[in-house]
Amino acid sequence: MAKSFTNEGYEGYEGYEGYEGYGGVFSVSGFGAYSGQNTSPLLASAILSTQAELTRGITGISHPDEAEYRLDDSHAYPRWSPDIRARLYAFSLVSDLWFDGDADTATLYSRANKPAVDGAGVLTGQYQMLFKLKRPKYDYKAGTAPAGAPGGALPDELQHILNKASLRADRMAEILTQVAVPVSFFSALLNLQPGRHRNTLELMSVGFEYAAWAGQQFKDHFRVVRAADRSPLVQPLLMTPQHGSYPAGHAIQSYLVKDLLIELTGAAAGSDVADQLEALADRIGDNRVIAGVHYPIDIEEGAKLGSALAKRMIGWSDPANPAPVAANALQWLWAGAKAEWN
Repeated sequence: MAKSFTNEGYEGYEGYEGYEGYGGVFSVSGFGAYSGQNTSPLLASAILSTQAELTRGITGISHPDEAEYRLDDSHAYPRWSPDIRARLYAFSLVSDLWFDGDADTATLYSRANKPAVDGAGVLTGQYQMLFKLKRPKYDYKAGTAPAGAPGGALPDELQHILNKASLRADRMAEILTQVAVPVSFFSALLNLQPGRHRNTLELMSVGFEYAAWAGQQFKDHFRVVRAADRSPLVQPLLMTPQHGSYPAGHAIQSYLVKDLLIELTGAAAGSDVADQLEALADRIGDNRVIAGVHYPIDIEEGAKLGSALAKRMIGWSDPANPAPVAANALQWLWAGAKAEWN
């Protein structure tokens, strides 16, 4: 059967198993089977017999590629699979950070210079403060919070959540779909498409992960229980995540990615693009309070952390800035994403 024309939604799937829309032979001989995504002994056997017949009687290798070369960034990174590139990004970003804290505060540091090795083989370097966070006021007993603790007292924070609950019916669809990483909402705003914005979407994925790695360190340090654990009146719209409430991960992610996209697109402050991205990040965070899974101050502090991480990530991505550890892959990705908006 000849392949029929397909709608635009299939454009990003050319060459992959299932694109043809047929079952049968494609499940055992299509690209998914060849790549190993599907196990196909039939295809493996067919390739084996084909190779044996095509090379029958040939002895020696007459025209080997004997060139000596090391692939440069522009040739290497497009060859590596996305999951391999993701590991390179992760190593660079996490290697840059150091986390420390006490009962009331937690601080995230980043490298200030490229580490050096002394004569004894010891690696040394300096760190600078990237972001400092204080335990929220609502997590102390009444009257015991130290000066500068962010947010309101527990009754005030809980009352704010209850007041916001009246918006749940209106925000239901957003709340439930934003349980997943909200890439679709940013894509709708900027009309992102895999065919034209592959690098931008990959960079966004890195940003979402980077926010999660850093955010979970703060969450684990403070170990703040959710509002539904404090009051049976909260009755969250969905099951609360199985980790700490403070700071809010959705806010960290949304503000980090929002800042990345503003930088990528070159959107000026006050422009429609910048204003819409700001409004979207605000709304995603607000939806978590409306749903009953976060206190208001979780969102505010998470937003600040997200912006701090974005600034660090953007600085890393500029090849003109000397990276404290290897950042070639990240710089290659940033350049590719930036080119999609020129």
